[in-house]
Amino acid sequence: MNLDIHYPYGIPFYSDLNFIPVSFANNDTELFTIYFMKNNKVSDLAGIVFSQEKKKYHFPEKSIVAIITQKKPDKIQCYIKLVKDMTYIYP
Repeated sequence: MNLDIHYPYGIPFYSDLNFIPVSFANNDTELFTIYFMKNNKVSDLAGIVFSQEKKKYHFPEKSIVAIITQKKPDKIQCYIKLVKDMTYIYP
């Protein structure tokens, strides 16, 4: 098991799901959070990326997530339909 790879909160690495590798890089001075989208609404917290950090994740295939920053917790910065092997950089 590679300790550099993170899995969304609540989804164990041994799940019987198909996962895709993605990365998130935070070039901002504050953290941002990653939430799953379900039925066009923000759902469960998937992860947190701290300031100046890059994290590798394995997300379930066909995941759609929302990025919400600490500065503006009531505003969704963007929606992302995750694609295998992509790096998503904020801002």
